Amino acid sequence: MSKEIYLSVIMPAYNEEKLIKNTLVEVDGFLSKQGYNYEIIVIDDGSVDETFSILKKLEASLGNLKIIKNDENRGKGYSIAKGMLFAKGKFRLFMDADNSTTIDQISNFMPHLENGYDIAMGDRALKESEIKKSQSLYKKLLGDFGNILIQFIAVSGISDTQCGFKIFSEKSARDIFSKLTIDRWGFDVEILAIANRLGYKIKTVPVVWKNRKESRVKVVDYIRTLNELFQIKINLIIKKYDNKK
Repeated sequence: MSKEIYLSVIMPAYNEEKLIKNTLVEVDGFLSKQGYNYEIIVIDDGSVDETFSILKKLEASLGNLKIIKNDENRGKGYSIAKGMLFAKGKFRLFMDADNSTTIDQISNFMPHLENGYDIAMGDRALKESEIKKSQSLYKKLLGDFGNILIQFIAVSGISDTQCGFKIFSEKSARDIFSKLTIDRWGFDVEILAIANRLGYKIKTVPVVWKNRKESRVKVVDYIRTLNELFQIKINLIIKKYDNKK
């Protein structure tokens, strides 16, 4: 009989051939020393570079690695939801393939989950957080403006909804990600809106964060996310998220 998996790490990847190997080796190397069972689930979101080939080659050396491949690019939210619902862990972390927030920081998150919180999430806006490489000014301004709208329209009280390092209990992950309707950048806001509506307890945690040089987020993505924000508001009004499964 297989032992219970304590932690699942879910990592979406789209055209990450330059970074994915180093990130996975670092994640596996850290977790292999923690004394608990774990799995690493990578969702290749329709990559057109060598990402999938690199992942297949890593399977032999990383025994806890599991690969899911989307036939076409479906979006970060879609991929993470797929991984979360496939996972077996008591706790389920999603993190970015670019390693902006490194896996060793999980040690600051787990005590909150073990002590009654359902979700622990990185928050770069907390004064204790350290930003090693900031975003460009225009992206920072767009992000700040977006956060004001997010707090006003959908999720109040959380200063950084978009940090790609969030950990969920098994139950909250299943309840929340089974209700996700947004496949792309707005999914972070939606999962927190769902969590709030279902009454799950959220803890924000400081992080050390480094912005990747070749950011995937474009101006058009901010505009698309704004549209998704209003869709979330409509879903809240019509009580689309209200029932736990």
